[in-house]
Amino acid sequence: MFARYIFRHSRYFTLIIICVLAIGISSFSSIARQEDPTLTNFVGSITTFYPGATPDRVEALVTRPLEDELRKIPEIDELTSISTSGVSAVNILLVKSLPADVLERIWSEIRDAISEATRQFPAGVGEPDFDHDRMSSFTAIVALSSAGPEDMELSLLGRLAADFADRARNLPNTKLAEVFGEPIEEIRVEVDEAALVSRGLSLQQVAAALQAADVKISSGRASGAGTDMLIELTGDLDSMERIRQVIVNTSADGSATRIADIASVYRGAVTPPPAMAMAQGRAAILVGVTMESGKQVDVWSENFRQYVQQFRQQSAAGLKLEITYDQSHYAESRLRDVGKNLAMGIALVILVLLFTLGWRAAVVVAIILPLCGLISITVMERMGLALHQMSVSGLIVALGLLVDGSIVMTDEVRKRLLEGRSPIEAISGSVHRLRIPLISSAVTTILAFMPMAIVPGPAGDFVGSMAKAVIVMLTASTVLALVITPVLAAWLLPKNSSAAHHWYLSGAESGRAGLWLIKAMDWSLRHPMAAIALSLALPLSGFLVFPTLTAQFFPGTDRDQMYLQVKLADGRSIYDTQALVQQLDTKLREHPLIRRVDWTLGESPPAFYYNMYRIKEGIPSWAEALVLTRDKRQTDDLIRRLQVELDREFPEARIVVRGIDQGPPVMAPLEVKVFGPNLEVLQALGEQFRQRLDSIPQVTHSSVDLIGGAPKLVFELEEAKLRLAQLQLTDAATALNDALLGRVGGEVLEGTERLPVRVRLAEQDWGTSERIADIRIPRPALSTQTPSTMLGGLPLSAIGKPTLVPSQSPISRQDGQRLNKVSGYIKRGVLPEEALKLLREELVRNPITLPSGYSVQFGGDTDARAEVVDDLLAPLGLILSALLATLVMTFNSWRLTAISLVVCVCSLGLSLLSLAIFAYPFGIMAVIGVIGSIGVSINAAIIIMTALQENEGAAKGGLYAIRSVVMDSSRHIISTTVTTFGGFLPLILEGSQFWPPFAMAIAGGVLLSTIISFFAVPPLFLLATRMGRKPLTPLRNDSSAGTPMPANAEGTHR
Repeated sequence: MFARYIFRHSRYFTLIIICVLAIGISSFSSIARQEDPTLTNFVGSITTFYPGATPDRVEALVTRPLEDELRKIPEIDELTSISTSGVSAVNILLVKSLPADVLERIWSEIRDAISEATRQFPAGVGEPDFDHDRMSSFTAIVALSSAGPEDMELSLLGRLAADFADRARNLPNTKLAEVFGEPIEEIRVEVDEAALVSRGLSLQQVAAALQAADVKISSGRASGAGTDMLIELTGDLDSMERIRQVIVNTSADGSATRIADIASVYRGAVTPPPAMAMAQGRAAILVGVTMESGKQVDVWSENFRQYVQQFRQQSAAGLKLEITYDQSHYAESRLRDVGKNLAMGIALVILVLLFTLGWRAAVVVAIILPLCGLISITVMERMGLALHQMSVSGLIVALGLLVDGSIVMTDEVRKRLLEGRSPIEAISGSVHRLRIPLISSAVTTILAFMPMAIVPGPAGDFVGSMAKAVIVMLTASTVLALVITPVLAAWLLPKNSSAAHHWYLSGAESGRAGLWLIKAMDWSLRHPMAAIALSLALPLSGFLVFPTLTAQFFPGTDRDQMYLQVKLADGRSIYDTQALVQQLDTKLREHPLIRRVDWTLGESPPAFYYNMYRIKEGIPSWAEALVLTRDKRQTDDLIRRLQVELDREFPEARIVVRGIDQGPPVMAPLEVKVFGPNLEVLQALGEQFRQRLDSIPQVTHSSVDLIGGAPKLVFELEEAKLRLAQLQLTDAATALNDALLGRVGGEVLEGTERLPVRVRLAEQDWGTSERIADIRIPRPALSTQTPSTMLGGLPLSAIGKPTLVPSQSPISRQDGQRLNKVSGYIKRGVLPEEALKLLREELVRNPITLPSGYSVQFGGDTDARAEVVDDLLAPLGLILSALLATLVMTFNSWRLTAISLVVCVCSLGLSLLSLAIFAYPFGIMAVIGVIGSIGVSINAAIIIMTALQENEGAAKGGLYAIRSVVMDSSRHIISTTVTTFGGFLPLILEGSQFWPPFAMAIAGGVLLSTIISFFAVPPLFLLATRMGRKPLTPLRNDSSAGTPMPANAEGTHR
């Protein structure tokens, strides 16, 4: 036996302590530290641009081929897409149970499928952009803007941002650096339309001339006897002056038309820009930088801050470079707060032990606590489990549980020493008596937390780390309780009763409370059925009040962060969005509670929290703001006030003010998905559901995917006139596309930067619908024409009539089926389940009739919650089987196993009652707490019933023996109950929305379960052992009842 051997050879005890300290401290210094768990990325996105194409053409020619190829990959769980004017966005959700080493292979297969689909794309479709890092939050966000009163040229800012990001990627342990809002530069060949058509030329010819003049291909190599030389032709496009001198065509008289004769050439940004950014009201560029997973965020951030300072010193004086978000500050603050909770829990545990078992026993447990913590840190470091709020909170959770074994073992050794036994005998007897109950208690608790540890997907990454920390610490504590604790107890505890007469040596006397407990137990054993009925009243009450608990997914959190999502009507330009954002920005920055505002326009911003989706790209009417407040405690109130004010002052846009919520990402709190084949029917049904959502008072905004599209200009060309002009419809379409979007003709290399040369008309030539109608279509030159007889281009208005009509709505699909998704956003602090309940009631009162072939599915927060709950309950059969097997092997009795299962059910009801008393919502964290309480609450029952089994009188049904055994165990049962509650108390008192429901579910269940342990388990044991025997005898001290034990004896009612 290890404990006995270590006691006899104390040098091995010293060696163990030294090894644990050395390895534990080393592991603590190297273990990863971050704010929140890293979510495994099961989401990918594919963005493909098809300029000028309508949504139905984008769906048929781009989205559908991509979906057809992707659906061949069985590991894809869900495929959603939206096809808008000129853009196809496909979102991929993989099966969440895939192991991490398989994910990269699947992403590679997806890339291959995209390449296969690309071959089916028509001309003009851009290269698909595949990204599977969109669920990653950034460790730091940096803003580059102008330091002076005048804004720095965006092109210069863009080059500085690109240089900053390139150098940041080379920092140690840096995963990626991404630039937001940077301008896309190009060489612009802006053609004068009059000069172009007067020469009978087209933009296509100009682009072709530039392409032909751009020699960037190998000219060969001369290899022979005595020579080996490369051959290179000069004349490629290496400067703007070279572009100006390119000859477009030559006439019969030998005159040449050069680019300079018909166009101006300059370097500039693409207009309109696809995306923009602002920082504190100034034009800016944002750079998001992400640390590699599993590293120490404080160390990485310190290195990053030094790099930023170095880059700032080496850059131009007019550059303002500032870190707008640094995760390390939040991580350090969060870990510091959790560390305070841990210290408070340890102090409460030690204080409780001081009063219940005395200072010597408190010292034993105080030594065990750091040893267990260091062993757990070592194992976590080897498992790759980082220190963050969830894993450290798991250590707090385990704190109240891990001391249970040490308390029981210490108390058992104390009793045997006071009986006059030698330390070796006390160690051997205690370990032999408690090894099965302690191992069984640990296994049942581990089994209770096991569903959380194996939950797949982002939810599993979030709550699984906490469960894994609990399991690791419980395993370590059980080993220490059986090996180290009895040795320490035998060394430190008093060896005789005369040395333990003071309360601070052996614990305080129970006094009247102990006498009351004895009388209550006497009554419960004389009236077992009544005692059982009264004991079960509380659990039954918990089940009865369960329907009153409000369902919830993950709660919000108190942070100094929030964000705004702004959407203008489709068809509005990014300049319209910029004008509105400037007004919003001014209002926000003038608010005294807001200290910083950063914007991105046209795309999603860099995520400053781990569960923010980044799925918006290439949407000119979209903007999003990252807002930092001065007081995290007032952020929720600020969100509610701002939502009302912004809705009132800016009715032209849909503005949603959102706070930070914990847990896996959710697109919208409320979602109604309508599936069906016909877009018009889907649009009508979606509008009906949107109106129902708007009628709910808690809903602030609603939106639908299928809506009336932006205005578009339609030309009805007369084919007869086209024929007379010797033109085809394709000639008109090509001329329009070249004039508006331009045509690339070659590229200029500046170092390693490649700048495309784009040929197009000046923007003032097509800025309005009237000007677009005046764009001239080049006519084909005839062999009999000369420059003097050549006709100019034909205006588009001469062969057709323009009409302004609404364009087609974006088209959404899920798993190949068309749908219209209705999204609802609710007031901050309102539970989505409450709003959904009102919506369901409204639909019952006034139902919406669905045509044949159409269906409705509710999503959002409720759907995500149901999915996680299903994942938690999926292994329930296996867990219950393992639990049953553990109990049967522990007791070797089906009747006692049945009693243990009754205790499990009772603990479930008691946890629900605790949540109802304090009006906590029944969210995922509460569900986890309820599940965990089952394994925790059964521990006391296991200790009591194994002790009753080993007592001959109690096993025969002796009432006095049963009472004596239970009272003999009462000291450590009460101690473990109070210490467990004390371990959870800091989480309950934390005041946030996240931890109290979880902590109350376990702590409240454990605290109330003492009623079951004292007043239900003994009568149930009595009925089980006397099943089929004679009627119960009066409570008395007789030989059949076991060894007599006076009521005032040591150990009966302390």
